[in-house]
Order: sequence, then structure tokens, then C-alpha cells
Amino acid sequence: MQNPESQEIHKRFFEAIDELVRQKKLRGKKSFATKYQLNQGNFYKLRNSPEAEFQLCYLSWLSIDFGVSADWLLNGRGGMFYYQKPN
Repeated sequence: MQNPESQEIHKRFFEAIDELVRQKKLRGKKSFATKYQLNQGNFYKLRNSPEAEFQLCYLSWLSIDFGVSADWLLNGRGGMFYYQKPN
């Protein structure tokens, strides 16, 4: 069972997944599981079980591969995405 802070991280993780789908950076929730070779059934169960723990690398993948702010994921501070400098 996760503590309240961990449950908030869990919630932000799936908020980010939903936003990436809205922005069409992911085709759907299934595409995240497929991209990282996760069991799709377990991934869907994880979404509906905020008390369940998940691999910390999931957060890293969002940050590195999709520009989701690690500070936002872990602490809820700032915006969801890192800002990119214009070219």
C-alpha cells in the first residue's frame, strides 16, 4: 500500500499519460505499454489501483522521452512539461 505522497505521484503519472494522448504524442494508453514492453493488462490494472506500486523507471521514461517535468511528477511543482528553447 502506498502512502498519500506516492498515490499523488501515481495520479500525476497517469495525468501525464492522458495529456500525451491528447497531444497525440502517444497514440493511446496501450502505446505506452507497447513502447516499453509492459504487460498491457497489468498496466491497465495499475491505472485503476492508486495504492499499487509501479516501477520508478516509468517516471524516468516520461521525463526523458516525452519531456514531462520530473519536478512536476515527483513534487507537483511547476508545469507538466519542461520548456524548450526556440531554435
